Amino acid sequence: MKWVAKQAAFDELIDRAASQEVIAIDTEADSLHSYFDKVCLIQMSVSGEDYVVDPLAKIDIKRFGDVLSNPSIRKIFHGGDYDLRILNRDFGFTIANLVDTMISAQLLGYEAFGLAALLERHFGVKLNKTHQRADWAMRPLPPDMLDYAATDTRYLVRLYEILRAELEERGRWGWAMEEFARLENVRFRESEDDAEPFRRLKGIGAFDRRSLAVIRALHEWRDKLAREADRPPFKIIGNDAIIELGKLKPKSTAELSKIKAVSQYHFRRYGEELMGLVRHALELPEEALPQRAESRPFFRDKVLEARIDRLKRVRDKVAKDLGIEVSVVAPRHILAAVATLEPREVSDLDQVPAMREWQKQLLGEAFLAALDTNSSSRA
Repeated sequence: MKWVAKQAAFDELIDRAASQEVIAIDTEADSLHSYFDKVCLIQMSVSGEDYVVDPLAKIDIKRFGDVLSNPSIRKIFHGGDYDLRILNRDFGFTIANLVDTMISAQLLGYEAFGLAALLERHFGVKLNKTHQRADWAMRPLPPDMLDYAATDTRYLVRLYEILRAELEERGRWGWAMEEFARLENVRFRESEDDAEPFRRLKGIGAFDRRSLAVIRALHEWRDKLAREADRPPFKIIGNDAIIELGKLKPKSTAELSKIKAVSQYHFRRYGEELMGLVRHALELPEEALPQRAESRPFFRDKVLEARIDRLKRVRDKVAKDLGIEVSVVAPRHILAAVATLEPREVSDLDQVPAMREWQKQLLGEAFLAALDTNSSSRA
């Protein structure tokens, strides 16, 4: 493994990568250790050599983007969706000629398609998971962490070759290529502005408005501290503590000290602040309280559901015959779109943007038969 933190070494690596037909790539970020996460490592395996690049060093990595976008170089990732998003977010990079070994394994019907499972299956390699939650922004990184990071790409080219051979043997390589082409279009997107992010907490749907006011205040306070410290919010105080405080609404420090979800550390450090926030929320006038989430009425379209069920039976049989997870063959949202469309010709399925060409070829005729208007089973 070679550590790359100098411009000359990086330029040499890029020159070498640019001359290859196939390279393997991975990244590590620090989302578990900071509020504003960033790309901390870029791992590359090039012609049998493993490299770990330090993008936090003062090096210009623009030429790496040229390698990524070069269609003559095949880039191998495993579960590359997140890697592509953060590379696009931090550096504006896009990619061409991508292969994803996780998608390949899913299309082959592997029950365990994580990298660790695939490496053990095909190479007898057992990954040490000690550093899964490591702080990759830490410098210097110890040798065992660097080797762990390098392992993420060390076997990817050989794994790609094995999985491609299996896909071609089963006539599914074309399916995989279509999935890879779609993945190449992944871009980072800022989440839409959320005026009430506290509502994303689980288990607060039945809370009264006063409890929601406490939770809102605590959530906003925690987010402010996390931003200022550039730490993930859960490292300030956990969701369970916020929810318990909202439920119990302590009126004194004595009551606060008895809440198990509030540790002694948090009680000592934030006790007065927490009590102040709770008191303020309890004193708010009724009109300033957050509204309870309105329960949405559930309208069941029995005719549509019957059509979806018929498509589901077709999909499930095809998936079983192929040995592939049903959600890979066609997830429910595709079934719902097809059922709503009520296609009369296979070409009508072109109106379902999420449906791949391989899915249309695999399921199209059977879907039409299941929805045949002349069928006596039609709802």
